[in-house]
Amino acid sequence: MRITFAVLNVVSALVLLFGVFGVVQPRFWALDVPAAIIALALLVSAVGLLARLPWALRALHVSAWVSFVLGLTIVSLIVINVATEGRAVGTAVLWIATASRLSL
Repeated sequence: MRITFAVLNVVSALVLLFGVFGVVQPRFWALDVPAAIIALALLVSAVGLLARLPWALRALHVSAWVSFVLGLTIVSLIVINVATEGRAVGTAVLWIATASRLSL
């Protein structure tokens, strides 16, 4: 079980780092910092598990909670951003359409 968790934590950290730093453009600190913290926590717990260090299980619990809390925060911020951007863009389009009708 220990090796399984360690390998999955490494894979999760690498996928997260590739997804955030390799795919998402442009860079944005509000996404980069939490993603880096999550990846670091996952990698630290993986090293602890593979090396059979005494704090490995504690690191595994901490990395799970860090991933959960920061992951929910990132998703919540993305949803709020999409909701407010959509409303702002929709309002701007409506205003432009109304203004163009009035000028005709």
